[in-house]
Amino acid sequence: MKMLAAIASLSAIVSANAAAAGDISYTGNWPVKLTHDVFLTAEGYTGHGPNTTHCISLTDDGSVGWPHSGFAVLDNDINSSGQFAVIGHTILIYIFVLGSGQEPASLVFSANARNGDIGKKGAFDNIQGGTSFDAADATFGQKNGC
Repeated sequence: MKMLAAIASLSAIVSANAAAAGDISYTGNWPVKLTHDVFLTAEGYTGHGPNTTHCISLTDDGSVGWPHSGFAVLDNDINSSGQFAVIGHTILIYIFVLGSGQEPASLVFSANARNGDIGKKGAFDNIQGGTSFDAADATFGQKNGC
C-alpha cells in the first residue's frame, strides 16, 4: 500500500512539473528597437542609419523542430515572415525579405531567452548575398508590448 501511495505521489509531481513546463511560451508580440546601426557603403562599413522600432509576432508551437519554435512575422507584414527557435538559452529569429537588389535576404535577431522571456539586450543583422549588410544593437521590450 505504501508503495502504491509513493508511486501515485511521484506521478503527481511529474505531472505538475510537466504542466508547469508546458506553460512556458514565447507566443506574443515583442517590440524591438534597433540602435547603433552600421551598414555597408562604397567605402566599407561606414553608414549609420536612424534608430527604428519594430514589432515581432511569434507563434510558439514547436514546428521548427525545437520545443520552443515556430512562425515569426515582422511589423504585421506577412511578406516579412520567417521562423524562430530557442536553442539552449538563445532565441534566433530569422525573417525572410527581399534585399536591396531584390535578392533573397534574411533579417536575423538574437538574444538570451529563458522561461518564455526574451532578454532585453540582443543583436540584429541583415544578411544579403551571404554578407552582413547591416547590423545593430537590438533591445527587446516586454512581451505583448506592441
